[in-house]
Amino acid sequence: MTKKFARSIAAGILGSALALQGYAADDSDAVPLSTPPGIMLVDVMQFITNSSAQYLWRRLGDADGKPLYTYDRDPAGRSSCVGGCAQEFPPLIAEPDAKAFGDWTLVRREGKVRQWAYQGKPLYRYSGQDPVGEPVASGGNSGDTDNPAIYDAGSKVYSPKEGWRRAAYAPEKTLRLPAGIELKSLMTSNGYGLVTADTGMPMYVLGSAPKDPGAWTPVYAPLIAAPLGDFTVVTRDDGKRQWAYRGERLYTFNADYSQNDINGTLAQPDARIALAYRHFIPDSISIGVYPLRGPLMTTSDGLAVYTQTRYHLQYGGRHMRDGYRYTYLDAKGVGVLGCDQKCVDTWRPVLAPSDARSAGFWEVATRPDGQKQWVYRGSLLYTYAHDTKPGETNGNNRHEILWGDAQGTVDLTPTGGDRDPRYNSGAGLYWHVAGLYN
Repeated sequence: MTKKFARSIAAGILGSALALQGYAADDSDAVPLSTPPGIMLVDVMQFITNSSAQYLWRRLGDADGKPLYTYDRDPAGRSSCVGGCAQEFPPLIAEPDAKAFGDWTLVRREGKVRQWAYQGKPLYRYSGQDPVGEPVASGGNSGDTDNPAIYDAGSKVYSPKEGWRRAAYAPEKTLRLPAGIELKSLMTSNGYGLVTADTGMPMYVLGSAPKDPGAWTPVYAPLIAAPLGDFTVVTRDDGKRQWAYRGERLYTFNADYSQNDINGTLAQPDARIALAYRHFIPDSISIGVYPLRGPLMTTSDGLAVYTQTRYHLQYGGRHMRDGYRYTYLDAKGVGVLGCDQKCVDTWRPVLAPSDARSAGFWEVATRPDGQKQWVYRGSLLYTYAHDTKPGETNGNNRHEILWGDAQGTVDLTPTGGDRDPRYNSGAGLYWHVAGLYN
């Protein structure tokens, strides 16, 4: 650890403005969004008995998170699903002012109607009932042995009809990358960023020269390296060659120890993660970097943001910063019923504007009083009344038990009462800081 980074940590403990400043990855137009407005990203996860849910892959969803599909018979960039086919699988229609960008293109249909396509494949909804649950393993399904919709890990086939498959979000398929550089989902940086292939450490771009050169390692390019896509090669003052991305030199920070670390933003305020795609994030939300605490999702005034999920028995790891994970559908099962009028005295909803729209990992729920509330990865978001300072997490790892009665007047549905008894669940709800990990 460099002396300068140690001083940054000390300043952060004393509550410096740097440590309390909400970090958000570059949100300029130079970094495209991961999805257009109205299209969501949904993590497909699998419950492992008495353990945290395991991340499998990432799919595309409509504004309500329902699966989007692609059709095997569609030629690249065109839709062949018309007539009765389009009634069963309605095309995902784009708004009149929608513009193509990156992997997202627009396919013309009848008249001036246009349909969204991802990586050349037109996207569709399904008019019937989507298969229950999410695919979990090759040759298996979602724990329901009576469900004939089978998921294949290689092709991600999981649909109600042959020839249709759930649309996967896979930006790494189209981004041209030099050897030694990979693209990874970096939730703590709110996007897909560049990492080193050998260690997985995130790469940064700096707004100025490194203030402490010993704290940063340039991403060196081989002698025979040539420009590739958005990557160019610059010659350093010492004669060595360094990779640059979109015109900015790439570095790693020596005090990062995992791809979830973004400690370089503490050491140099103009440092930011080198993102290829950024996720939508509401104006009222930021990701703060807190020394000795790690990245944390907060409101704009620094209050930690929490999710309320169904309790499930889990051995170990619950108190780690990525130690409590849950599936999207399990989170959605709680909904607004999980926190009633009495509950909101302690857990305060993170409200959304009346015109808020779904995008990326975010969607909008309507509370019983008509107010809109932000939903992140399926879970409604709250702040905790007993957090009074930026970075406090007094509400983390709290659980509450809901008891039923003989008359059935207590609705236990939010706690898992609507789940198959084969699931490992209890009549309780669990509060945790919003998860920033895959």
